[in-house]
Amino acid sequence: MTSEQDKAKGFIAGSHLNLLVRSYIDHLDQEGGAATRNVWVIGNQAIFSSGFTQGRLGFGADASLFSGLKLVGGHGMGDMVHTDPHGGGGDRLGWNYLGVYDVKARISNTTLKYGAQLFDAPFLVPHDNRSLPATFLGASLLSTEMQDLSFKAGSISKTIPRGQTALQPLHTEYGRVPFDRLTYAGGDYQYDCQTKVSLYANRAENVWDRYYLSIAHRVGDPDAIKWTSLLNYYNTQNQGAGKQGSVHLNTYSLGLSGQHRGHTVLAAFQQILGDQFFDYLNQSAGDFMSNSMDVDYNAPHEKSLQLRYSADMRYYGLPGLSVMAWGVKGWNADAGAMANVYADPNSSLHNLYWKNGAPVHGSHWELGLVSTYVVQRGKMKNSTLQLSLMHHKAAKTYSDNSSKVLRVVLNVPVNIF
Repeated sequence: MTSEQDKAKGFIAGSHLNLLVRSYIDHLDQEGGAATRNVWVIGNQAIFSSGFTQGRLGFGADASLFSGLKLVGGHGMGDMVHTDPHGGGGDRLGWNYLGVYDVKARISNTTLKYGAQLFDAPFLVPHDNRSLPATFLGASLLSTEMQDLSFKAGSISKTIPRGQTALQPLHTEYGRVPFDRLTYAGGDYQYDCQTKVSLYANRAENVWDRYYLSIAHRVGDPDAIKWTSLLNYYNTQNQGAGKQGSVHLNTYSLGLSGQHRGHTVLAAFQQILGDQFFDYLNQSAGDFMSNSMDVDYNAPHEKSLQLRYSADMRYYGLPGLSVMAWGVKGWNADAGAMANVYADPNSSLHNLYWKNGAPVHGSHWELGLVSTYVVQRGKMKNSTLQLSLMHHKAAKTYSDNSSKVLRVVLNVPVNIF
C-alpha cells in the first residue's frame, strides 16, 4: 500500500481551514416532561486541520472554535441551548469555546491523536443532533496498514457535552451512572466489494465490558434489485465495581433491504435479551441497532419491528433530493426483575426501571419522515437543508415519553483554504 506519510506536504502546506454554519430549529411537544420546546440556534464550527510535517514520522495539530448564537429559547430547553452543569446559563445569548484541540503524529498509514476530538468509532460517534456536536478528551489510533483492514483504538476520560463549553465527567445515557474512563479497540474488514465485517470491544470502567459484531452483505444490481442484509450484535457484561448493577445482556438487530433504482425498502427486527436496559455512553450515538431512530427501543426484553422506505430522487431528475419515511413498533418491554432490585425510590437506579409508579413495561410506536436536499452547484454547493417530522406514542409506563418533533436544519460549509 502507498504510505500516506510519504505524501505529506508539511504542517502549513497540507493544512485546511473550513467553516460550518448551522441553523438549527427544533420544536417539541412532549407528554410527561417539558410540555413544549421551541429553539432556534445558529451554531458555527471554524475547523483548522494542519498537515503533517515531512519525514518518516510526521506531526500536526487540529483546532476548532465552536460558537453558538441563540435566537429563540431559554430556561427549560436543556442542551438545545447553552446549559451550565452547575445551574443557570439557560438565558445566555451566545457562547464560544475550543470544541476540538489535539496534537497528532503519523507514521506510514497509522495516526495517533491526543486531545479533544470528534471520534469515529462504533462506541464513540458523537451525537450531532444539536446546533453543535459533543467532543471527547482522550487518545485515538487509526491504522490502515493492511489493504481492506482498518484498526481503531482509543481511550477517553472527559467530554464537552452538547450545550456546554467545558469538560465534564463521563456517564451512561440511561442510567446516568458516572465513570472515569472508556476504552475501545477493534476493526473493520472489507472482505470483498459486497461484504464488510466489524468487530470491536470496549470497557466503561467499573460499569461494563461490551463486544460488538456487525456483518453487512450486499448482492445484486440496483437497476434490477440490490439486496442488503445487516446484523448488529452486542454482548454486555458488568465489569469491576458494577456501578450500574448486574448486567448480562445480549442485544441484536437483523435488517434486510431491497433497492430498485431510487427506491429502497427496509425491514428490521430487534430484540433485547436480558433484564437490563441496553445503555451506552452519554453524548455518543453509541447504539448502532437498526431500530434506533427517534427513540432506541432498548428496554429490558423489548422486541421491535421497523419498516422503512427511502427514495433517491436523482433517478427521477431531482439530484440532491432524498426522502426517508419509517414506522417502528416496540412491544414486550418488561423491567420487572430490576425494578424489584431498585424498588427503593432513593436507590440510584430507581428512576431507570420505574415510570409513573410502576416498573417500566408496555408498548410504543413511532412514525417519522426526513427530507434532505443537498445543493449541487454554485456558491452554496454541498449545503444541506433537512426537514424532520417525528411522532412517538408510548404507554405511560414506558421509559420514553410520547412526543412530537419538528426539526429544520440548514448546514452551510465554507472552504477557506
